[in-house]
Amino acid sequence: MTNAADNLHAGHRKRMLDTFLRSGLDAFSDVEVLEFLLFYSISRRDVNPLAHALLREFGSLYRVLEAPQEQLLRVPGVGERTAALIRLIATLWARTEQSRFSGEIYLRSATEIGSYLIAQAEGLREERAWLLSMDAKCKLIELRELCRGAVNSVNLPFRKVAEAALLANASTVVLAHNHTTGTTLPSPEDLEYTKGVSRVLRLMDISLADHFILCGRSFLSLRSSGMVEF
Repeated sequence: MTNAADNLHAGHRKRMLDTFLRSGLDAFSDVEVLEFLLFYSISRRDVNPLAHALLREFGSLYRVLEAPQEQLLRVPGVGERTAALIRLIATLWARTEQSRFSGEIYLRSATEIGSYLIAQAEGLREERAWLLSMDAKCKLIELRELCRGAVNSVNLPFRKVAEAALLANASTVVLAHNHTTGTTLPSPEDLEYTKGVSRVLRLMDISLADHFILCGRSFLSLRSSGMVEF
């Protein structure tokens, strides 16, 4: 037998579903987005307090969805089913983005390159560096991981970048690395490293087209920013 509280929650959930079907998520606040998501792992309970708790714990909707399962499970009220659903949303987005790039891939703009790289770096918990090698027509030859950890002349010597470009028989390459926290803003060392790599590759008649810095679902093109002359 249902009670008044059950009827109240059912009515609230039906109204949120109707709003979503009519307007998508545009009409929802971040806490309402989380509340709507939690409906599918927690039935017949007011999940609004848990949605607020998740935002307080992690600071933003993005950080909730990117949180590791073990951290999610530390929030009171989050069980394995709820943690799995939240992780599913993040990993499903990453898989969807990766599936956009199949077959022959041509990357002719900073937006196309940035979108491609974000799909590869989604959800990573440590810093990594990649070299994206292309032919003269901007067709992707390969994306190679070069190192894990800070991108500098110790962890990623210029020689290693040059060898990867030569092995791919690349005409043009793009260097990329991710920041796991903070912003996409480059450090002074990032800028100096980019200039050094560009000089070395130029000696081998290989063009360093750009250096991308990724953070979450954002990216910065050093060429487009004008911070480095290529």
